Amino acid sequence: MEQVTIDARITRIVKYTLLSVLSRDQKVSQVFFRFLRNQLFIPLLILSISCTSIQAQTVNDGPGGPILVINTSSNIYSRYFAEILRAEGLNEFAAKDIVQVTATDLNNYDVVILGEMTLTAANVTMLTDWVNAGGTLITMRPDPQLATLLGITPASGTLTDKYLLVNTATEQGKGIVGQTIQFHGPANLYTLNGAISLANLYSTATAATANPAVTIRDVGTNGGQAIAFAYDLAKSIIYTRQGNPAWIGQERDAQAPIRSDDLYFGAAAGNSQPDWIDFNKVAIPQADEQQHLLTNIIIKGNADRKPLPRFWFLPRGLKAAVVMTGDDHANGGTPGRFDQYKALSSSNTLAAVKNWTAIRSSAYIYVGTPLSDAQARSYQTDSFDIALHLSTDCNNWTTTGLQNLFTTQLQQFSSQWPSLLKPTTHREHCLIWSDWASLPKVELANKIRLNTSYYYWPGFWLQNRSGMFTGSGMPMRFADVNGAIIDNYQVTTQMTDESDQIFPDFIDSLLDRATGPLGYYGVFCANMHTDAVASTGSDAIINSAVNHNVPVISIL
Repeated sequence: MEQVTIDARITRIVKYTLLSVLSRDQKVSQVFFRFLRNQLFIPLLILSISCTSIQAQTVNDGPGGPILVINTSSNIYSRYFAEILRAEGLNEFAAKDIVQVTATDLNNYDVVILGEMTLTAANVTMLTDWVNAGGTLITMRPDPQLATLLGITPASGTLTDKYLLVNTATEQGKGIVGQTIQFHGPANLYTLNGAISLANLYSTATAATANPAVTIRDVGTNGGQAIAFAYDLAKSIIYTRQGNPAWIGQERDAQAPIRSDDLYFGAAAGNSQPDWIDFNKVAIPQADEQQHLLTNIIIKGNADRKPLPRFWFLPRGLKAAVVMTGDDHANGGTPGRFDQYKALSSSNTLAAVKNWTAIRSSAYIYVGTPLSDAQARSYQTDSFDIALHLSTDCNNWTTTGLQNLFTTQLQQFSSQWPSLLKPTTHREHCLIWSDWASLPKVELANKIRLNTSYYYWPGFWLQNRSGMFTGSGMPMRFADVNGAIIDNYQVTTQMTDESDQIFPDFIDSLLDRATGPLGYYGVFCANMHTDAVASTGSDAIINSAVNHNVPVISIL
C-alpha cells in the first residue's frame, strides 16, 4: 500500500491542482497557463506536500514568496494567517514577527498582511514608505496611526459578533456571496476619508450601518494599495470554525456530555443567547467566503507586479468531495460495508483510488470489533482507512484522563491489529468536547493529525437545515484558545445518521450549492455507522455524489 503522510492526505483533499493566477472570474491565456503549468505546477505541488521539511520551521512559517505575514507575539492570532493562506492555495508566503521586519526586508515582498497589533512610529513610517513605493498592505483592526495611509477616520465604539455585506460590484468582491454573513469578535468603527468600501458592517442581518467592514485606498503613483479590515479576520475565522470561547466547558444543549455543538448552542437553560451560527446563514460557508475575499484582495492587488499561482481546492478541478466514514462499536458491520463500496465502484485499481473514482470510506472502530488482522490489512491496502474509535464511556474528560485513555486504547488497537498502520485520524465515541482544544492537542501528541469529532447535531437544534455550522467546508488546522496553530486538522462531520437529517435532500442541497453557480465548495464528511452492513443514509449519499460527479473517498 502507498504510505503517505497526513499532510499529503490533506493536500489531496484541500489543494492539488493549479487554479490559475487570479480570482475565480479571471480569464488566463492558454499560452500563459501552459507556462504556469509547465514551470510552476510541479515545484508548487512539491512545496505544498513537503510539509515535513517545511514544518521543521513550525506551522507558523511559510516556504517564502512575494507575500509576507507580519505577526506579533503579543497577539498569537496574527500567526493564523499562515494557515489561511495555505487553505486558500497561496503557498508563496513568508512569516515574520514585527520586531524582525526592516525596510530592507519589506522590499523583498509585494503583499503584506499585518495582523492586529500596536505599532511604533518607526513601524508606521516603514510601512507607509513601502506602500508609497507600490506595495499592497492588508491590515486587521489597524493601529490608529495608519488611518491616514488607509484613508479612514476612526469613530467611537465597536460592533461585536455581527454581520457584514461584501460589495460584489467591486473587483475584489466578485464571486463572493451577495448576502450578509457573520463575523466574530469586535470590529472597529470607521468613516471613509479617501478609501472606498469593499464591505459594509451590519448591526443585524438586515440593518446596515454607515461604517465599512473592509476598505481599500489606492496610494501614490506606483500602484500601492492600503486595505483595512475593521475586524480581525484570523480571530473571526477561528471563532466561526470552532465556536464561542465564552462557552468553553458549558453543557448548553442539555444533552450531556459536553460536545462541540455546545460551543454554538445559544438557548441554554438560564443563559439563553442567540446561537453562534445564524441558521438563516448556515448554507453559506461564511468563514470560507471571507477567506476568499482576502484572496481576491491579494491577487488583484498584486496583478500589476506579478501573477500569483494558486492551488485549486481539490484534484482535477473538482468542486466537492464526500468523505465517507462510519463508527463501529464492535458490532462488525465494517467489512460488509467496505465490500459494498468496492462492489459499487466501477474500478478498484490503485489508479482508480488515486484518481478518486473508486468509492472508499474510513471506519472508526472499537477495540474488540470482529475484524481479523489479515482482513484489516487487506482493506487498508485497498485504501480504506481503519482507526480507533476512542471511548470515554460517554463521560466528560480531563486532559490527563484523556491521554491515559489514548495510551491504553491505542495499545489495545495495535495489539489486535498489528499489521495496521498506526491511526492518524480519529473520531471519539460520544463526541465529547470538554474544553476548547485539548482533544486535538492530545491527538497530536499521539501522532493523530485529523479529527472528525466536530459534529452537526442534535437533530432538534439543526432541524434538517442543510449547511455548515462551522462556516466552512474546508479542512484546516485547529487553533488553541490563544490563537496558536495546532498541527491537527479539523474535518467537520456535517452529515450523520443520528441528527434527523433527511437524505438525499440534505446531501443534494450541499452538492447543488458546491457544484452550481454559488460555488460553495467543500469536503463534506458523513458518519454512516458501520455497526451494520446496510445503511440507507450511506446509499443515498453515494447516489447523490455519483449523480453530481462528486467522489466519495476515505481520509486515507
